[in-house]
Amino acid sequence: MNRDAVLGVLASLGVLVLFSGFLVVSRFGATSTLTVFDMAALRFGVAGICTIPFFFLVRWPPIPLWKAAVIATTSGAPFTLFVFGGMSYAPVAHGGIVINGAMPVFAALLAWAVFGVKLGGWRIAGVLMIVAGVAATGWDALSFGEPGQWRGHLLFLGAAACNATFLTSVRGWGLTAFQSLIVVNGFNLALYVPIWFFVLPSNLAGTPWPEIALQAVYQGIVAAFVASILIAHAARMLGGMRQAAMMSGAPALALLIAIPALGEIPSIISIIGVCVVTAGILVALGPGLLSGSASPQAGASKS
Repeated sequence: MNRDAVLGVLASLGVLVLFSGFLVVSRFGATSTLTVFDMAALRFGVAGICTIPFFFLVRWPPIPLWKAAVIATTSGAPFTLFVFGGMSYAPVAHGGIVINGAMPVFAALLAWAVFGVKLGGWRIAGVLMIVAGVAATGWDALSFGEPGQWRGHLLFLGAAACNATFLTSVRGWGLTAFQSLIVVNGFNLALYVPIWFFVLPSNLAGTPWPEIALQAVYQGIVAAFVASILIAHAARMLGGMRQAAMMSGAPALALLIAIPALGEIPSIISIIGVCVVTAGILVALGPGLLSGSASPQAGASKS
């Protein structure tokens, strides 16, 4: 395994842990007195302020404004609102399976359609297994879940599409981790936070300070700042599709964390879905992860 592959895998493992925590914290916030718009504002308000020094240290990426807007949108307010909205309807286990399971599917399609990346047999087989695991979870929600859980699943699919687009774009357009950081957090601090303040519904004033602090620190620093650096770095080292496939390991970890943290006991079908998705990860990664094909240039295209 070459150096870039090792660094990419380590960054992915860090993101796996942080993103699992993100799902649990998001579920807690979405079922609290905060609105989903408050949660997004806390995320990008804090993250944007933390990012300000990097505007003077990091060169703005040499990409057109529309590409910057795509990156800022797909990892910005729309992505987080999809996640937070979904968590207000469905449990953590479902969010982890659908978001992280669907990401490799969307990433594979984008890598093939936009950047011309060829899909090998291992990746196609793994993606099909992941689709089966996600489908099982959807069936569980429709057949045995509480009314409205399917709405959460649709929102989770929107989040997966956003994140897969972000991962693939960062790699395809050659952004560094810090360049993607200033694009995402800078755009959303400048655009979303004012819109929230003047237009969107808020219950921030009626929320206890500990709940606000939890969301501000985890969403704004851990998820939007630290994890954003790691996920962009992993995407460049491994590629959006392979990074998205590794992120599919988050459902199992999030499911385990949610049991003591939120008291959410997963159904048998959810557990089966997690196992199938996790198996799909290993198949989708294939033997190429241990070879030079995991390098940043593998499958990338110039734009």
